[in-house]
Amino acid sequence: MTPELRALADRFIYEQATVKHIASLAPPDAFERTVHGGGWTVRQLFAHLAACLGDYQALIERLLRDEPPLGGWDRDASNRQTSKRFASASLDELLVLFGSGLNGLIAAMAAIPDERLTEPLGPGDVLSCLQALGEHYLSHAIVLVDALPEVRFDPLVLNWLLSANFEEDDNDEPTAWQQRLLADAEEYIASQLDEESDEGDE
Repeated sequence: MTPELRALADRFIYEQATVKHIASLAPPDAFERTVHGGGWTVRQLFAHLAACLGDYQALIERLLRDEPPLGGWDRDASNRQTSKRFASASLDELLVLFGSGLNGLIAAMAAIPDERLTEPLGPGDVLSCLQALGEHYLSHAIVLVDALPEVRFDPLVLNWLLSANFEEDDNDEPTAWQQRLLADAEEYIASQLDEESDEGDE
């Protein structure tokens, strides 16, 4: 792998592990909550994030077979199929889907010859297409954590969200969201320290 592709593979590994961690932290009844703006449940969003890894693997494998990578693929239809298929999936099933999807994707990425990364694909080349796919998890991060406020102060989750470079919208909403999260986290940590101090004084 080139350094750029290796960095992208590392990102997939890190973010997949973080989202799996979030799924493991979520209370069992939280999986039926509705995610803002998408009409999906939390369970279906986890399934979507897990299943997309297999979609990316299939895209790369079609590319390596010199087939049109996006030929005949309907994103909306694929999303509907995934949300229906995994509407009742258990946490264990989702974790298995994450793991198998990641393993297949990393193997497919490792099989891409370095010289093919600069081949045209979509509006750019193969590498830029894969880098765009690497933004997918972050595009769902805010609505996922808003639906699962219980997980937002977990150190691994905080590190991911506060260090992320979100694509800005016209109102700089992601940055404002990060600032609110940081302020809430600082207040939460201060309250925990105060409690520990009070317990020590007793």
